[in-house]
Amino acid sequence: MDMNPTPPSLPEVRRALARSIGLAAFVYGYPLIETYRTCRLQTDAGAARATGLGLDMRGDFDTLHHSQRPSTHEDRDVVTPANDLLYSLAWIHLADGPRLLTVPSSAAHPGRYFVLALYDAYTENFENLGPRNCAPEGETVVLVGPGGQVPEHLAGHRLVHCPSNLVWLIGRTVVGDAPDWPAARALQADIRLEPAPGTPKGGRPAAVANWVGPPVDAMAAAFENQEPAAEVAPRFFTNLCHALAEAPGRKEDQGLLAWFGQAGLVASAHMAWEQLEEPVREGLTEGFADGVRTVAAMGRNRRPRPWTMTPSTGRYGSEYLGRARTAYLGLGALATSEAIYAAAHHDAGLQPLDGSQRYVLRFDAADMPPADAFWSVTLYDADRFLYGNEIGRHSIGDRTPGLLREADGSLQIDLGHARPAQGAANWLPTPHGRFYLILRMYHPQAGAHQWPVPPLQPVAA
Repeated sequence: MDMNPTPPSLPEVRRALARSIGLAAFVYGYPLIETYRTCRLQTDAGAARATGLGLDMRGDFDTLHHSQRPSTHEDRDVVTPANDLLYSLAWIHLADGPRLLTVPSSAAHPGRYFVLALYDAYTENFENLGPRNCAPEGETVVLVGPGGQVPEHLAGHRLVHCPSNLVWLIGRTVVGDAPDWPAARALQADIRLEPAPGTPKGGRPAAVANWVGPPVDAMAAAFENQEPAAEVAPRFFTNLCHALAEAPGRKEDQGLLAWFGQAGLVASAHMAWEQLEEPVREGLTEGFADGVRTVAAMGRNRRPRPWTMTPSTGRYGSEYLGRARTAYLGLGALATSEAIYAAAHHDAGLQPLDGSQRYVLRFDAADMPPADAFWSVTLYDADRFLYGNEIGRHSIGDRTPGLLREADGSLQIDLGHARPAQGAANWLPTPHGRFYLILRMYHPQAGAHQWPVPPLQPVAA
């Protein structure tokens, strides 16, 4: 053993430090970058942008865009979309003053679930507005950014203090088959978003307008090893510094951000990658690759189980890795107080779900999914999109018309590639190969996290 090892050179020390910072900065900053990237993509004034949620976005901020139909297998831009919702999207910029958001009257639309979910620049679902916490006759709330002032004439309104000036609104309205679409659209039409009187309409944040690189999902290429880290890392860290200048994070994060500064990652609209020293650039690039591998590994189901239930989404605090994992798997997740998600990739015998096999999913009459609003089981192809099939059915839930119950009141869902011999009433068609399911429970009941979801049982041919 060498008792007098050669000490590392200063460039080696700086490279090693930058690598550790690069890993941490990727995990911390990935959700922020995904927010700004998505905003840039959807607010491109030059063209309509398909979101994969049955709607197109155009360049205006503070403008609501409503989907006119539920998502189907033809929507290919956003993975794992729900099939029983109409979406309403808007990007809001509060730097120029408050915005007024009108929540529809639940009394005017009795029995219809809806929620207006608000996300900050870090994907935190900081507020959900809907029938549970708004007046039955509807109400208008005032959205105020960090340090924003509320005009005196709005003092009587309910205030929502937003953690960042950039806010993403994702409204969800439950919808049934085509005859139900007009009623759901009528609720959407009652949502209003506008600048407060005397306040200009919001412009694009500088970090959105000056996005470095194409506003496509370059991170997907990095996660799939289709584009080397040396190509993506400079754009990522440059955009991160630009975004931090506008969304500096919580006060609890400032010590971590100060550490990032030791590798030149500072909140600045003028950060330039080429101005960093070469050992620092090399270390940050290595750390970026480490971060991609870390987040991707967290996104895999390490131990096969019939169902996996996410313990917390939407509100993360200092759980940076969990926040990055959720941004990787599905941007814009609701807080678990609003909805709980469970995923099935394996059957009761821990074998991967495959459409060459038939399955049954059985819920006892006294043990249905514990949701006060509604629940549904949605099927996805291996590519994480909805599967096109002969009956056009992508999900089954407590609102699905025509379901047949067993004599004891239980509900059995039949899954397979071919139409069941007993008929298609409870049939959820599968592709011939691999697939998976997501169970969504809206307004989950107490203890829903511990509820044992029945496993899929294979059926002999």
